[in-house]
Amino acid sequence: MFQVVFLAVLLMSCSQLASQIYIPVLPNITDSLQLTPSQGQAAVISYFTTLGAAQLLVGPLRDKFGDRPLFFSGLGILLLGTVFCSIASSAEVFFIGRVLQGIGAASPVLIGRTLLAARLSGSELKSAMATLSMSVSVTAICSPFLAGVLSGWVGWQGMSWFAFAYYILILVYGYKTMQQSSKITMSLRPKALFNEYQSLLLNRSFISLASLKWLPTFLYLTIQLYLPFLLARQFGLGANAIGQAMMIPMFGLLIGSILTKVLQRKRTYLDIVIWTWPALVVSVLLLLFASGSALAVLLAYAAIMFVFGAYFPSYMHLIGVLHPEKAGTANALVGAVELLFFSCVAWLVNRWLLSGVESLAALVFGCALLLFITWRHLRTVLMPICKE
Repeated sequence: MFQVVFLAVLLMSCSQLASQIYIPVLPNITDSLQLTPSQGQAAVISYFTTLGAAQLLVGPLRDKFGDRPLFFSGLGILLLGTVFCSIASSAEVFFIGRVLQGIGAASPVLIGRTLLAARLSGSELKSAMATLSMSVSVTAICSPFLAGVLSGWVGWQGMSWFAFAYYILILVYGYKTMQQSSKITMSLRPKALFNEYQSLLLNRSFISLASLKWLPTFLYLTIQLYLPFLLARQFGLGANAIGQAMMIPMFGLLIGSILTKVLQRKRTYLDIVIWTWPALVVSVLLLLFASGSALAVLLAYAAIMFVFGAYFPSYMHLIGVLHPEKAGTANALVGAVELLFFSCVAWLVNRWLLSGVESLAALVFGCALLLFITWRHLRTVLMPICKE
């Protein structure tokens, strides 16, 4: 069990590292490549959108051909993209690198999401999912801090070479330990894939369950793009200080995942969803009444990430139970929608709607309301599954 969980942890960290390390140094990147803040945010979004688009193809490929071929091809593309980011001296080269990183990261992140459900079951699966969620939280905490420190030593481009070395280690470990997964017979023709995805999108239970992943991710993407510039301009923080400050919200992610690991032994995942939901209300209140303090803004973000940490293992477990044979395809669709659609919406919200923390509070309140409605639907439809 340990080897399977550890491999899943490493695979999930590939995408996390690629997405997180450039956030604290985003103001530095925009200055170095002579980009506007909006263009710098677009460079970050280019990674998420290509990651989402690639999952639409990688998911069915994983179900049809298994894990190992997709793992090696994905890591190869991810390494190539990291090299482009490391040597980037212009905006065009950096954008190409980010696009390649997004394409390459689709395979490890998708395999990481499906590996545990394919290898484990019952109480072992629940415990492993909670452990994976905790590891995601730890990576999210460490990545911004390491990015701030490394960029201070070797610059943001030199920092990319450290990521390259890390991916090489994962490639070697995966080569030695990853087993080939089972395959299913399915068509990869565009029409067949379209029909497969359409059937999922028309399934209300699937949409409600996916919303547990989509809405927290949307808030995460929106605030991740907005917060570095807010901390730099309103509170005067530099790259290293921003990297350290961004660790505070990620502790919320860790606490949420730890709490879920404890509660899932005796409570259903839908209980966990509603019990942690009030943290979103706390976030709204902090943004409305204590926005003059950088710490209060960071704690408001931490409350959101606390909910993210609790909802992530709930989604991961239930999606594997609902779609055991086509977990890759189902996860691919969830990932594609959140990254293709919600990442673009997050960028548009940053560009046109966010004018201060008050507007951010309104956004959090709206998402909290939608999540409550989602929980009410899931309670009536999926309660028997949650008790398994």
